[in-house]
Amino acid sequence: MRVSPSAIAHFARCLSLLIGLGLGLATGSVQALTTLDRAAAVLSVDGAPPRHTEIDLPFHWDAVHGGSTGSARFTFEVQATTIGVDHALLLPRVGNSFRIRFNGQLIAQRGSASNAYDDYSKRPHLAQIPAALVAPGNRLEIEIDAQSVRKAGLSRLLFGTATEVMPIYASQHDWRVTGSLVVVVISLILGSIALLLWIRQRDVLYLIYASAELLWGLAMGDMLIERPFLPWPWWGVITYSAQAAAGMLICKFALIVVQRNRGALRSAINLVLLLCAPMLALALIGGWPVFELLVLLPSQLIGLGVAVLVVRVGLASAELEERVLAFGMLALGVVLVRDIFVLVIRPYMNLFGPWANHYGEIAWTRYAWVIFGITLAWLIAERMRRLTRKAQAMNRTLAQSLAEQRAQLELVFERGVDAKRHQARIEERQRLTRDLHDGVGNQLLGALALAGDQGLSRDTLTKHLRDVLDHLKLTVDAMHDTEGDIASLLGALRYRLDPRLRAAGIDLTWAVEHLEAIEGWTIDGSRDLQMILFEAFSNLMAHAGATQASLRAWHATDTHSVCIVLADNGSGFKHDPDVTSGGHGLANMRARAARLGAALVIKSTPAGTVIKLNVPISRPPTIPTTQL
Repeated sequence: MRVSPSAIAHFARCLSLLIGLGLGLATGSVQALTTLDRAAAVLSVDGAPPRHTEIDLPFHWDAVHGGSTGSARFTFEVQATTIGVDHALLLPRVGNSFRIRFNGQLIAQRGSASNAYDDYSKRPHLAQIPAALVAPGNRLEIEIDAQSVRKAGLSRLLFGTATEVMPIYASQHDWRVTGSLVVVVISLILGSIALLLWIRQRDVLYLIYASAELLWGLAMGDMLIERPFLPWPWWGVITYSAQAAAGMLICKFALIVVQRNRGALRSAINLVLLLCAPMLALALIGGWPVFELLVLLPSQLIGLGVAVLVVRVGLASAELEERVLAFGMLALGVVLVRDIFVLVIRPYMNLFGPWANHYGEIAWTRYAWVIFGITLAWLIAERMRRLTRKAQAMNRTLAQSLAEQRAQLELVFERGVDAKRHQARIEERQRLTRDLHDGVGNQLLGALALAGDQGLSRDTLTKHLRDVLDHLKLTVDAMHDTEGDIASLLGALRYRLDPRLRAAGIDLTWAVEHLEAIEGWTIDGSRDLQMILFEAFSNLMAHAGATQASLRAWHATDTHSVCIVLADNGSGFKHDPDVTSGGHGLANMRARAARLGAALVIKSTPAGTVIKLNVPISRPPTIPTTQL
């Protein structure tokens, strides 16, 4: 968490000015400055008859007259030790509105009693007095207009030459106004950063701290605004409630940090947060200052209780964050005790005799908040740093775990691939063995039986052996994965059978278009398709007596399949029961088509035979074959 150098410079300047102010007041007698602290006053309260009295300054209207409105006129007899030079009158606090006359001449005026927006009691004022008005004995009149529960009154005054008074006024102005501006800027910056952190991370601790800083910035910003955006008392309800809520939220933040957000303190904080706005509304709108006291005093006491708890926990803790928070709360607690005594006990309870008034005193809490707020911001930054390191360590552990798991998965995968390859080799051997046994082996046995027949011609035996040889070649061809390229598979089949077709006197017309590769095609699929067509060509050459044949293949877009049609001009099937039922050849063709998920249609007439095979490109479920 970083604070701008200008903000630090402003704060340091305010601190030095405060020290300078104290030294200046302490040496006022040396500089021949006059402190005015007693006046003859005429008080008018809510239309009652004027009351003449002697008043000791400072004078706090609300402490004397409660929730009443009215006006007061103060008269001073002022002696000037230096004649012929400009003089000035410093009013550390006066208002709500006021008028100042010196020897009967109006020298300063701010606001009016009828305006609910004006409030000039927040900052110091300087009334310059021309040398022509100054005499050895002078009459000073100050008239104020007081609004109910708005902190009206008149502080002790400082009278002297302009060169003596103006530096003290500048110091007080910088401390009250510039110091408040520094507080507001720092609170808004810290609150905005914490709010952004809450938006990103949704940690309630950030939201509590952000709300406290932003509310405190709103409350302290009231010092900078002499004419608020809303009329009194509505503006007062907002700013007073913001200040009370900010203090309670900081207490809640501290309890969460030290992990003590429970019990009576937590309940008391929540109660004040719930009731502060309604009770302050009753105090300011209804004109009952006691309700302000019922918010102010409990909140101050809760703050002291939280400070004691946090200090006790922090000093016994080994955590750096809790120890830093403890020292911050200790410093804030000391300041809080001072403010309770000066700003609450003295004015409202009329204790300790001549010190029964505080009007014009500065609340140290508003400036101590800056140091405490920066401390809390450091705690949040330290918390983020610790969480970031923890997250980085967790990420490293997770990355290492993921790497180990990945290595294990890769090992398992490689073993699975090896197992699949081994299983594929076993299945391929079994398929090859089955094909050789069922196909080539049976045909060889048939050839052996034919060879034992003395009456069988040599040509018949040769033809049978060629079938065996072609069957063996196709079995070997099917061992090569065509990756769904049906055109290549058909080309290999034509290459194997073309010599036998020519030897049988069959003129083959070949028309194969570009065919789309079939998804999920396997070696078993190639074997089944080759055997279907091999069976069809074998029947064509052995039994049909055909002289012409044609094979066409194309992509049927309507069925999204590869369509293969084999036609001849032979005599067709013989109408005996075995042939009608399809025999073993046709049964094998239908079984292989079913494994391919293909539709097999066979149409045979005395004028020829047409075999149509539709092989789906996306390999749908098994489609039954049909014979017409």
